[in-house]
Amino acid sequence: MNDDRLKQYNEDGYILIRNLLNEEEIQTIQDLRKRIDEEAEAGGFQNFTKGKTRYEFERIETDGTPARSTLRAVKEPWWNEEAFRKVTGSDKILDVVEQLIGSEIYYHSSKLLFKAARGGRRKPWHQDWAYWDHMNQRQVTVWMAIDEATRENGCIEVLPGSHKNGLIKHHHGEDFMIEESGIDTSQIVYAVMEPGDALFFDVLTLHASAANHSDKGRLCSIIDYDSEPKPDNSRHGSDHPLRSREGEVESLAIT
Repeated sequence: MNDDRLKQYNEDGYILIRNLLNEEEIQTIQDLRKRIDEEAEAGGFQNFTKGKTRYEFERIETDGTPARSTLRAVKEPWWNEEAFRKVTGSDKILDVVEQLIGSEIYYHSSKLLFKAARGGRRKPWHQDWAYWDHMNQRQVTVWMAIDEATRENGCIEVLPGSHKNGLIKHHHGEDFMIEESGIDTSQIVYAVMEPGDALFFDVLTLHASAANHSDKGRLCSIIDYDSEPKPDNSRHGSDHPLRSREGEVESLAIT
């Protein structure tokens, strides 16, 4: 990443890097999702937990189409899914993260999210840091498109420069969200992405995604990286660095 891209990140609160994941890496996450769906179908699509990883499903009912059950989210796949960890924690991703938050890199949190066709719900406007504002603010979220992400199926929407305004008050409404009446819709940037594209954004950058009314599902992987170890009172994060100032790489084992 060159100086211009870094300047853009600091100014806008995000950068979009095209084709960061190759075809093999994209297929690895697609295969992971397929395996999870097959296991869930055999178990009646009941939510379940393995170690620190939570697997959640939902039933989609849309007028004119049969009701169907599908994956909604895998929370903290890093800990139980080696394939996810290898793709999202690769050196090429950590190389970008290092330029954004420094050479001390800790794992913070992760998700595999699926926005189902004709029924995937919207995510209201929010800042990621609002979920864990007791932790260090020097973090970055990496949102990677596994399926094509379009305006029709609910791509990420961002407000450039919103990270400069600090933490905005959130409330529990439709979801954990800000008051949306003040959003200047003329400033929204729609991050339309092809499979393999990656959006890196500051945890104070305001973002959202619309409901999926299209015939195409939208699968993405999300991982957050921190520049400090987790505090004792947090359920998020790791105690050991993936990279340190001395260039050491720590392997966080599956638990």
